[in-house]
Order: sequence, then structure tokens, then C-alpha cells
Amino acid sequence: MCGIFGSFGHRDSLQKTDYGNIGDKLYHRGPDDWGYEEGPGWALGFRRLSILDLSPRGHQPMSSYDRKHWIVFNGEIYNYIEIRNELKQKGERFYSDSDTEVLLRLLMREGITGLNKLNGMFAFAYVDTISREFIIGRDRLGVKPFYYLQKNDELIFASELKALLAWPKAERTVNIQALAEYLALNYLPSELCIFNDYKKLNPGTYIKGYIDHVDKFSLASYWHFDLNDEFGRCFLLEQELNDLEELLFDATCIRLRSDVPVGVFLSGGIDSGLIAAMTAKCPHVNKPLALTVGFNEKEYNETNFAQETAVHVGLPQRIISHALGSLDMIDELGYYFDEPFGDASALPTYMLCKIASEYATVFLSGDGGDEAFGGYQRYIDAQRYKKIVGIVSNPYHLYITKALAVMPLFSPIRYKLIKMFLPDSGYASVFDGIPHDPAIKSFAGPALRDSQQHAGGSIWKRWHKSKYLHLLTRQQMLDYGHYLPDDILVKMDRASMAKSIEVRSPFLDYRIVEWAARLPRSVMINNSQGKLPLRALASPLLPKNVQTANKRGFGVPLDDWFRQKKGIMFVQERLLSQRAKERGWWDLECVRTMLDIHRKGLGRDFGSLFWRLLMLDAWARHYVDGNVATGSTVNATSLNNAKRMSDKGV
Repeated sequence: MCGIFGSFGHRDSLQKTDYGNIGDKLYHRGPDDWGYEEGPGWALGFRRLSILDLSPRGHQPMSSYDRKHWIVFNGEIYNYIEIRNELKQKGERFYSDSDTEVLLRLLMREGITGLNKLNGMFAFAYVDTISREFIIGRDRLGVKPFYYLQKNDELIFASELKALLAWPKAERTVNIQALAEYLALNYLPSELCIFNDYKKLNPGTYIKGYIDHVDKFSLASYWHFDLNDEFGRCFLLEQELNDLEELLFDATCIRLRSDVPVGVFLSGGIDSGLIAAMTAKCPHVNKPLALTVGFNEKEYNETNFAQETAVHVGLPQRIISHALGSLDMIDELGYYFDEPFGDASALPTYMLCKIASEYATVFLSGDGGDEAFGGYQRYIDAQRYKKIVGIVSNPYHLYITKALAVMPLFSPIRYKLIKMFLPDSGYASVFDGIPHDPAIKSFAGPALRDSQQHAGGSIWKRWHKSKYLHLLTRQQMLDYGHYLPDDILVKMDRASMAKSIEVRSPFLDYRIVEWAARLPRSVMINNSQGKLPLRALASPLLPKNVQTANKRGFGVPLDDWFRQKKGIMFVQERLLSQRAKERGWWDLECVRTMLDIHRKGLGRDFGSLFWRLLMLDAWARHYVDGNVATGSTVNATSLNNAKRMSDKGV
């Protein structure tokens, strides 16, 4: 797990004095080492978080023996031992124990076809100085980020946007449509970047081109999977259950490969519980620490269930009680996330990673189980209420439309009705919120009003493509293409790397994703529960209480926060400021009205929308307003916090 940056093509814009500054922006991703190499038409930079082969032999940029082939690589190749053994049989020789060298030799021998052999999370840039060819690639599900900018005869890239913005003469023109999309969705879809011209490499894709003609590079996908849309049986066959256990066991064991301490994030749920159970059974591995952070707020505390699981599976456990965090941390989040990011669970995730960094460098998590096996509550709700869709096309819909027209703008009933009666079963795609929220349309400032009319287009475009498939199939397809890579994985990557730790997720193993995709959808959920395959697997492995407990999200009591004096004052100071007025992104009077309604409890709750705007404001203070002092303060703090002693253990 590291940070990479570099360029291909004409490089007048990058001078040697700039290398260190760009690398410093990625310090938190790799505080243990750094390197830089260049040649005619290419430059590669690297910040290292040492995980495999801690010796200097794991240094990057890494080259072939003749220094004709170079690579920078961020992430982990979990099956690197198997690939290395295969390459050895073909005559390859290795001088390190790192997965980076395995990837380098694989690309030298097989090129882009070698990508199909990789099981991991990664983003890399590889250059062959003889053929003058370069390859850039990103993992199948988009766990690791990759930003790039191609202008004229130069292509520059980095793990995080802040590093690209440190390039000499880097432009920062805000993409107004992306801004509108953020307000509608709470995060940015991969199709858009917050600044014009910058782009993100999509999951499961690669770029191939030539150093001397970077404007003619090709971009293509190397991985795709389809979901089985059939409905029929509602249970796993015995062999399927055995296959699932075998797959999850192997996916977990290969993710325990590390030369530094490893831990497990253990909550009270089934997903992390199954990862803990598999971890405890992996051979040749010292039993890792199960780390449980119990937040002081009772509704988000699952320590009792987690403790039962740890005892049941036989892992040592450390339970830490801590606060969720506070509004005071919003500026740190605004800096580390690079782009506006409104998912409030980023706050407890950030706190979890901050605490975890004191105990180990690598952690396993249960991320990905909900997407693969139908675990989200909105999947179940869609099954329960799918008959309501029929009302949209019958005469009753006319009466509902008339009723909406006379309801108060900020009525909670009006909001629920709009959400429930979106066309084309749209309520199932956005059950947790709606892009066309009337509140967002109301507070959109003059700079955003035109763009706001088209906000949410990325969701609807994906949604309509699956129109004739089953509702659950459509929901899972949307989440794999949108919510998982653009929200869930962004959240964990930025929060963990801010504290220089690596998080690995066995449920994101592409073999598990493909295996679950082949099952009939009816095996996944019923009208009361989701993740039925995982529940069947958990039956003999986890305590009964954990199996039957209600799912709890990683939430934040936003509505309560913004009824308290501190929260109200924070909204007033930030969202009603002169600076906010000058930007013109939201209407101050409308925000003031919403705050009054929320505080008095006279209509809808607006806690999540206030958080969304506050995160946008925090981001703008770092990246738009030119508040260098704020950005530098956070960066200096991150550098100090990221440094660790090499003998740190669990």
C-alpha cells in the first residue's frame, strides 16, 4: 500500500525541484521510504508503506536487471507467491520477496494479458524504455485510486488528486456539473472529477500507449461479470455452501500474507465475524488481534456481539471505547478526501483507522459482503414494497401528484411520497435518498441552478440500462458500478491511508464476486432478511446472538448534532459565512430557513444535508479558496502522525 505519481510524454512542466513537493502530498500513503526515477519522456515517483519484503530490495520505482523496464505499484497482489512460482518454472529469476517484482516480471513477459492472473487491489504504471510503451492498470473492483490528466503531449498521474494539483501550473477550474452531482448523490461518480480535465481510471480497466504519442493512448476493460437474474430456489445446495466456505477461507488466508503485524476489524456483524472465523483457522499464521472499537453512543456500539465472536472463534481481542468524532474533524476529512465526500460514516471510519494505527499496519475487514450477497436494507425494502410501483402507471398516481403539489415544500410526507413513486421502480435504486430532493433544488445557489436540473444523471443512466431485469439484480448492478467504488471504497481508502494503514477485504476477492454472481437472486434475500448465503455459512461458525442480531450501520447522529448549540453555531459560521456567499453554491436564506425548521422539529430532518454542505465547504477551504494555512496545518499533522516506529507490534 503506497502512493504513486509520474508522467509520460513531454515533461517541461516537471522540474527536479518539484519532485519532493509532489511526493510530500502522498506522505501519509507511504511514510517509510520514497523514490524517484526518470528517463527520456518518462518519470515515476513513489511513497512506500512497507508491507512485504521490508528490505531495500522492495524499493520503488523498481526496475528489471538491465534497467530497461520500470514500475511503480500501489496495493497488494495477494496471489503473488503462486504467480512467482509459475514464472520461476518459465525461467524467471527473482531478487526480492516483494509482490512488486512479481508484477514487474509478469508485465515484462505477458503484458496486459497478465492482468487477468492478478488477485489483488492495485494501481500501477509500467514503462518499457525499449519499445517506449507504457501500461497503466487498476484492480477489478476499484479498491485503489488512480487520477490522471492528459493534455496535449503529456499524461500525468497520481494516487490522489492533491498530488496532481501540486504539479507546476496545475489548473483548478471547478466542474460545476460535478458539484451539482455531489449535492444530489452525496459523493462523486467515477465519470466525473471535481476539477475540469482531471479523470479517474475506472475499475477493471487499463491504459496502453507510447511515451512519444501519449495523446493516442487506448483505454479498455479487462474484466466484466454478469449477475444471474433467475429466481427459483431460495437456499444454497450443500456443495455450494462448501464451495463458499472454501473460497472465503482462501481469500482470507492469502490476505494475511504480510511482513508486518496484521489485525482484524471486528464489529458485531456477520461479515466481519466470518472473516474473523476464517482468520482463526488459517494455518501458519499467528492469530491476529481482533480490534473492536466501541463508540460511546449506544446505538452504534456492538462490542458485546464482537466479544462473543472473538471468544467463539478464538482470536485475541482488544476493545476500545471512543467517541464517534466531532464536527471539529471535518476540515481533516475535507483535506484527505480530495473531492467533496458527504457520507457521514467517513467520520467513524476515520476514527477507527486512527485508533487502529496504534496496533498494526494491516487489517482485514468485512467490506463487500453486502454487495455480493444482498445485505443492504434497501434490497429487502424494495422486495416488500415493489407492488407500489404499479401505482405509478394507474389512475391513483394522478391523485398522488395533485397531493404533492399542495403539500409544504419541506414536509417529511412529501419527501417520502416523492421517493416512493419515482418512475421505473426508481425508489429501489435510491432508497436511502433521492437525487431530485426538493430541498437540494431549493438551496442550490445561482452558480448551480442550471446544472442541478440534470443532477443524478449518472444513476439514472445506469439504472435504465437494466430496465428489464429483476429489481434485486438491478440494485446490485448499480451498487457494483457506482456505490461500491465511488463511496464505500473511497471512504475506506482515504480514511485508512490518512493514518498509514492498509485494509484488505476478502469479500472483494474477484473469485467470490463472480461465484456469488452466478447464484440465482432468490438465494440472496427474502422479505425479512438479506445475505442468506452468509447466514447459512455463519450457522456453525458464529454465536447465535450474532447471527440473529439486527444489522447496524456505521452511522452518526447528525440530526441530534444539528439541534445542539454547537452544531447550530457551526452551520451558521460555515454555511452562512461571507465566503459561502461569494462562492454562490447555495442560497444562504434557504439554508437559514432549513436550519430553523430542523432546530424546531417543524418538518423534515436536514442533518444529512447540513453535513453534505459542510463537507463541501471544508473541501473548498483547502482546494478552492486558497487557504494555504489550513491545508498546510492538516498536512503537517498528517506527516507527524504517519511516522511510526519499525518495531511496532500488535
